Amino acid sequence: MSPLVRTGLATLAAIVVGLLVVLGIQRIVERQQTVAEINRLREELFRTRLASDRCRGSLQTSEASLRNLSVTIDSLRVAVDEYETAGRQVPAAMYEEYLGVFEQYNDSVAAWEGRERRLRSAETSCRSTIERHNALRDSLQLVLDEAGIETR
Repeated sequence: MSPLVRTGLATLAAIVVGLLVVLGIQRIVERQQTVAEINRLREELFRTRLASDRCRGSLQTSEASLRNLSVTIDSLRVAVDEYETAGRQVPAAMYEEYLGVFEQYNDSVAAWEGRERRLRSAETSCRSTIERHNALRDSLQLVLDEAGIETR
């Protein structure tokens, strides 16, 4: 074999080895990036799951409180109606008592309206938290599928 052919073969071998090394390094880097993305999504998914669970618990507590307040308002409304049904006028001897119940009723209705607005706002906030959690879950599943990792 001539020195020129040997040099050509050695150069070709060096190029092939170099390409294999570059492709191997590129594959390792891609794998590390995929693992990092999976870990990031899992951590974020865990945080949003906690936030979603807290949100749901808070909503349940707020809804129960609002229902209890509704029962109180209903009983106060009945009491006000009872005072007012006696000839559509409250007897003078009971007026102070009636006024106290009536003010309590009005205050409770105002409190209920405020709580109801806050509950609706919290529901909207929770909905976006849950939607974010679901989107992250879908993103993680896509990355796992692309990486060939089966989870189902």
